[in-house]
Amino acid sequence: MHEPVRMRIGVPAPQTRLETAGVKNLRRELTTDTWLVTQPDGRNGPRLVSAWKWDDTSTKLQLTLRHDVYFHDGTKLTPELAAEILRASVKELDANSFSSVRSVDVSGTDGVQLTLSAPNSFLVPDLALLSARLPANRSVGTGAFIIAESPQAADGSDTTILRAFERYYRGRPPLDQIEIHTYPTQRSAWTALMRGEVDMLHEVSRDAADFVQAETAIKSYIFRRAYYIPLVFNMRHPLLRNVEVRKAINEALDKQVLIREGLRGRGRPADGPILPEHWAYVAAPESFTFNPAAARLRLDAAGLPVRPATGGNMPSRLSFTCLVFNDDSRFEHLALLLQRQLADVGIDMKLQGAPMADMETRMKTGDFDAYLFEMAGRSLSWTYEFWHQRPGGWVDSGYRSADAVLEQIRAARSDDETRQGVAMLARILHDDPPAVFIAWQEQVRAVSTAFDVATENNRDPLSNVWQWRPVSPQEARQARR
Repeated sequence: MHEPVRMRIGVPAPQTRLETAGVKNLRRELTTDTWLVTQPDGRNGPRLVSAWKWDDTSTKLQLTLRHDVYFHDGTKLTPELAAEILRASVKELDANSFSSVRSVDVSGTDGVQLTLSAPNSFLVPDLALLSARLPANRSVGTGAFIIAESPQAADGSDTTILRAFERYYRGRPPLDQIEIHTYPTQRSAWTALMRGEVDMLHEVSRDAADFVQAETAIKSYIFRRAYYIPLVFNMRHPLLRNVEVRKAINEALDKQVLIREGLRGRGRPADGPILPEHWAYVAAPESFTFNPAAARLRLDAAGLPVRPATGGNMPSRLSFTCLVFNDDSRFEHLALLLQRQLADVGIDMKLQGAPMADMETRMKTGDFDAYLFEMAGRSLSWTYEFWHQRPGGWVDSGYRSADAVLEQIRAARSDDETRQGVAMLARILHDDPPAVFIAWQEQVRAVSTAFDVATENNRDPLSNVWQWRPVSPQEARQARR
């Protein structure tokens, strides 16, 4: 009887909501599948749903299901069960586009039909964000691995043990077992990797990158995250509502320096909230360039000369407070650099740290002058979520200049209509900027050369972990060269 093939993943998981959510997302990714998948160019591909088609009115979406999908308890995914799961998601509004869904019905022997009240182009991308789980037990999914146990270690850290799902519809994984070990700090996680206590570091911090990449028994995999970092303005602020002030702030910031020093080079400049690789991406005809002299002239023209220091504050043209997520050093480093660059043109940006719960509440209620955080950008549905102003939305910044074009994109019925809307959006976000779009981020995972990682260009290697396999000692030696 052969020894089970196991891989151990080390996850830095300090007790913050952001890191804890990362562990939960990893477990979900390994144990569940989405209805569709989002490809690197933003197009959607088949997963549990093998084909999909809109009717001529773009209000009825026909989904064709695979015939060979089973849940971990042996239950087969049937059209009846799929319809039940989707109805529950619609009722809970698991995706914003589900507010347009009026009914979910079984259609034929292998399909489900969703009927909408009006065209909504975000419905298909949103199906790539939602996992299928049994209604009676949402811990049961269809993914490549099953949660076998989740004991807690004596030091309080969590260890999740997963085993391969024998009936996985894409093929049984070569890995028999995956162990997810959490560590209280980044340092303790990468130390465990260096000692051979784990085979993979889920995320390599900027501080640990040099140490990890110098280790010949470890290979680093760099990929672009579909998350951008903006400095978002509140239009209710008496001075930030002035478009010339917002343009001046964009001109005052050197994104190359912010990325090099704030993100340790792990990123590239952003010009908006849509990933440049996205199939519908259209660059604005003009873009902001680093030009502090132009920023000063613009602020002078706006009637904002540098005024003498008062009450212990620096001499400045204007002052505002920036809300900064304080549980991640990325944002603290960036905020200090932003503060320094803005001070060079006479803008006093005061920093106020906040934990995740406060960030979310204050972003949704508009209780901020500006904030620095990260936002998802792979799907156009997320662009709509963040930048369309409506009651109960993710962000209440008071910015309404893009509302109409975002509605146009949501109602688009063809690729051409979508691209036209995206081009208009790019122009609006430049002419009336709601934020400084600073950078698209990169992430690094580190894996022992004892494993053959099934990688795709510019894609998270974990997306294909069900295909990973152990290699022979000779193959491992060759990988180190």
